[in-house]
Amino acid sequence: MVKVTEELLDHLQELARIGLTEAERKKLKEDLQEILDYMRMLDEVNVEGVEPMYTPIEGEAPLRKDEVRAFDGSSIRENFPEREGNHLVVPPILG
Repeated sequence: MVKVTEELLDHLQELARIGLTEAERKKLKEDLQEILDYMRMLDEVNVEGVEPMYTPIEGEAPLRKDEVRAFDGSSIRENFPEREGNHLVVPPILG
């Protein structure tokens, strides 16, 4: 049985680069443990002789016609929160 430990929470917090309060850590720990317990329950299901299913949709998915459409992006620029002239301003990604 896999248990969510404080060390795992520390590692996840570091990977995600987030700070969590004790209440948030407690809730995250409970939620993750519930997910793992559910997955363990699914491991107990007998699937012998059941063909793998790649999609729940039977038959072929209809494809749209492949055609070129013009896109100027003006609606994205108009709704973006911060702009400088015709450029979009985003936070830096280098730490």
